Amino acid sequence: MRSTLKAQDLQVRASPPDGSMFATFDHYKMPLGPDGTPYQYLEALRDEVVATGRPINWSNAYGGFWVVGGWEQSKQIHENTADFSNVATTFPPYATPSGKPFFLSGQDEPEHGRYRKMVQAPFTRARAKAMLDQLRDIASMLVDLVDGRDRFDICTATDLMPGYTFCAIVGLSMDDAPKFERFVKAMVEGALDPEGVAPTLAEMAEYWSTLVEQRRASPNDGLLSEIINSEYDGEKLTDEELLEFFSVLLLGGFDNTQRFLGNAFYRLAWHQELRRRLVCYPELIPQAVDELLRLDGPACTFRLVRNAISIGGVEMQPGQIAGLIHPLANRDPGRFEYPDNFIIGRPSANRHLTFGLGIHHCLGAFLAHAEGVAFIEKFLERIPEFHLDVERPAQWISGQVGGMHSVSVVLSR
Repeated sequence: MRSTLKAQDLQVRASPPDGSMFATFDHYKMPLGPDGTPYQYLEALRDEVVATGRPINWSNAYGGFWVVGGWEQSKQIHENTADFSNVATTFPPYATPSGKPFFLSGQDEPEHGRYRKMVQAPFTRARAKAMLDQLRDIASMLVDLVDGRDRFDICTATDLMPGYTFCAIVGLSMDDAPKFERFVKAMVEGALDPEGVAPTLAEMAEYWSTLVEQRRASPNDGLLSEIINSEYDGEKLTDEELLEFFSVLLLGGFDNTQRFLGNAFYRLAWHQELRRRLVCYPELIPQAVDELLRLDGPACTFRLVRNAISIGGVEMQPGQIAGLIHPLANRDPGRFEYPDNFIIGRPSANRHLTFGLGIHHCLGAFLAHAEGVAFIEKFLERIPEFHLDVERPAQWISGQVGGMHSVSVVLSR
């Protein structure tokens, strides 16, 4: 399904287009190829970047924004917090219960640094590693939902993983997981229909307020109780700040992880050689998850241009929006040799942009990686042979977080 080209091959193959494909780029309406994904389209965009030498191009969608397709230029923007603000991290902006930019991900310094120091302790690599056995238990429980069937939608199980994991780390009953998915859906759909999602966001605010009161009165060993009591320079998070933190935790923990797992199992369903290699050598799964995150990572992010700046051959002006399209930059042949190939244990550091870079590197990155490892381990351990169901094509949804939300498979007996 993927090509086997190196950087020099792409330069020979590509030819300058009559008109730029980027002019009509819309992350909510990316064309899908014969395989049901936008990867062919992303590769074509990448080929235009190589052919023209323009890593940054203008799209007319949503009033216009810069589409950043180069890895190096994306890195520069991620790390340049002086000229690029995070207040526009979603575009068009998602809805939040408070109406403010997202906590942490939508904040700039020094506010961002202050809050991050208050909440970052539970999200270390060591904590994620310590949770692996608990995550494996959750994964096994979810594989129970589909094991024994001849055909099923893998997303029936994978879509529940983020909710159950969230409940486990926050210290909530898993019965609440379906409620959280509705809250996330409201925030995402609020980008295009803010009035329609207002009642659900109000319900979300009320739920969280009640929960915070309960945990203050009766703390447990979950993340919520830990964050409520966390301090920085003698200050604790207010009720409003806790609601904002809850919002961004839900969004990052649910939407991104659901789409990533759907994308990962779509690849495992058609890529027989990869799947069988991981079945035989499960110790390779952590490295495979890194490569799955590079090629199948679902999210892009945005920045507001603060100051006039020249980057990637274009002049950006204050007030403009720069779109960091990670699935595009992660296919940059200037950074990744054979960029469209799945290579476990790449010879150079697999520094993909799926979790961002710099001070805004995703707070939950280690946990998301651990979830992927745990679910793939347990699924392949019990269901090693399966393939895509040709009668029920996989379904992709586009957006700032895009990916598979239905992957029907048939077991190979």
